[in-house]
Amino acid sequence: MKWFNSNSFHNFLNVLITIICGGALVGFDWTMFGVTDRTALQISGSLALLKLVINAVRDGPTGMVAPPPPAEEK
Repeated sequence: MKWFNSNSFHNFLNVLITIICGGALVGFDWTMFGVTDRTALQISGSLALLKLVINAVRDGPTGMVAPPPPAEEK
């Protein structure tokens, strides 16, 4: 799976966080899935922490604060 890399996984986590946390913010009823609002926020917080860990492993702590490289022109 050449398309699946740390960046695509990072983007997938972004989508999950938006679905879980965004649903909690607009009053989505997570209880029908057996998940309370508090648990939904804990899940999204854990996913956000996982994103930070992925970035720290992939880029290193200094890479996380360094300016991004210039974009490639196609």
